[in-house]
Amino acid sequence: MTTATPLAVIPGALVEDVLRDAHAEALRIVEEVYVQSVGNRLVNPESLFLRPDAEARERVIALPAYVPEPTPAMGIKWISSFPGNLSLGLPRASAAIVLNDVATGFPVALLEGARISGLRTALSALVGANALTAGARRAAKVAILGSGYIAANTVSAFLADGWTWDQAVVFDLATERAEAFAGRFAGRAEPGAAGLAVAHSAEEALTDADLVLLTTTAITPHIDSLAPLAPHATVLHMSLRDLTADALAGAEHFVDDVSHALRERTSLALAVEAGTVQRAAIRAVGEVLIGDCRRTPDRRAVYAPFGLGSLDIALASLVLDRARDLPEALIVEDFSGTAAQ
Repeated sequence: MTTATPLAVIPGALVEDVLRDAHAEALRIVEEVYVQSVGNRLVNPESLFLRPDAEARERVIALPAYVPEPTPAMGIKWISSFPGNLSLGLPRASAAIVLNDVATGFPVALLEGARISGLRTALSALVGANALTAGARRAAKVAILGSGYIAANTVSAFLADGWTWDQAVVFDLATERAEAFAGRFAGRAEPGAAGLAVAHSAEEALTDADLVLLTTTAITPHIDSLAPLAPHATVLHMSLRDLTADALAGAEHFVDDVSHALRERTSLALAVEAGTVQRAAIRAVGEVLIGDCRRTPDRRAVYAPFGLGSLDIALASLVLDRARDLPEALIVEDFSGTAAQ
């Protein structure tokens, strides 16, 4: 009897090693997935949220997906966000990704998923910023609100892609975290890393910024206006729930997928409900990538990608291809027990 494909277990350290050498290919994959999304070529069901306490910030999200290109892949990411972990010295997020054989449906891999998820979020921000600034890779002032893992990954991804800026400031409600974040990049040799400073308030950070990165753990909107920003600012709203409906009025809006982005009481969903943003005016970043639309240069643009499971699955497939035969991978030959039947 034919047995199912062995199960490969790819631990976090190996995932990190693989991703470190795969920046360019991973960036290309993220762009390709966004193009496939606007072409309706993905199978990307809505994410499922599990909240043990509906009033708390803790949650676990299931993101299943099927990606047909460049290599067919399907599976699910199961990712938790427990902000209280930070006080315990643990990461806020942890995750596992399961990949299934596209022919038989049997599980073929279990990968540590937080690193994959962190990279796909950072690359999602990078793709959006590149698309919405016509590839300028240049900012006068960068404002970063939130100084956790996602912020650090994103700044690193921008530097790796050749972005530069004259000034960068970071603000966090926990000043010590912001200071540690600034210190992390102080010695970086890449152009653009110099000048990262700690702001004393969100307003100070945002004033005159032309590139904004929002990576907080806020669950309710707390920024009432984008007026302090430069008139042409690009806002990367990765945490999805920082901006009030009034703040979003008058800006142009871009997402990864419109139907996904208008769920779970995101800022954009609340703005559409309030009537300050028209649903028909929201565009997918894939449309920008293929040239179907462009942002207006002298208007503020807000990019709020909800997070497509297809990105995680496509990047997990890349990691599996590169890691499966390395000695650090654990191979379970008959995980499904088919040989005994």
